[in-house]
Amino acid sequence: MSTLSRSAKSGSDWSSYDLEAYNIVIQNQSARTFFGHNLPTTLENIDPEFLTAGVTTGAADDNTNRLLSYLDLASGAHANQKSAIRDFATELLRMLGFEERSFVLRSGYTIPLQICGDLRRHTQADVCLVNRRGPTICLIVQAAKVAFTGGDPEAQVIAKAIAAFQMNNLKRAHLGKEMKDSMSIPCIAMVGTWPIFYVVPVTQELSKAVERGDYPEVVTKVRSCTVVGSGWLSDGMDIPDFRLKALKHYVLFRSLAKSLWSQFLV
Repeated sequence: MSTLSRSAKSGSDWSSYDLEAYNIVIQNQSARTFFGHNLPTTLENIDPEFLTAGVTTGAADDNTNRLLSYLDLASGAHANQKSAIRDFATELLRMLGFEERSFVLRSGYTIPLQICGDLRRHTQADVCLVNRRGPTICLIVQAAKVAFTGGDPEAQVIAKAIAAFQMNNLKRAHLGKEMKDSMSIPCIAMVGTWPIFYVVPVTQELSKAVERGDYPEVVTKVRSCTVVGSGWLSDGMDIPDFRLKALKHYVLFRSLAKSLWSQFLV
């Protein structure tokens, strides 16, 4: 709402209040609508043992065994052990092929955020995928523990997408490239090991509104897709059936994300 107050704060401090203050809404969609495809019936190039093994039983392949160890630690992480979720997210994205040539996965990546006239604010991406040319921030992951009450991962990942838009355009300007009017930033919120996928369409109007602390007249519609499970969020990918379903979402999200970031790479 235009009457809500806005203040200079880190993107890590955003909540649903800030989304309303900047006219941002989230539209949850089915996997078919979000990806434009049905989920795949099979998964290729993934060790079949990773799809079925228990997190404590291990696997014959060293890489799969290591990934299961990261999953086990992330599944049992306490509120002050968010780094375990971040570590698992990094290794999972690497295994799924997100880190292609010229791309690197970074953790604890600081991004400047211009907000309410303050140029000194920043936010920190738990994990982000960076293209070394530019560099360009292509994807952002926000980690949160289910029992952790110190933040709103959904609002925070959107704030970090806005910061990425600002930083990406600043890098383009420094390289003599034309700045983009909009970028659709792919994002993931990891609530425990339960992923929620987002496409955050950041425009110059939204970015400038955040920079000035104004209310943008045009609503920003963020699309999201939640993996549907039968248990609580605290279960997550440690349960093989849910793991299989989540991985099918990740595979489609990788293709969708590549189609999005290819439009704003330097």
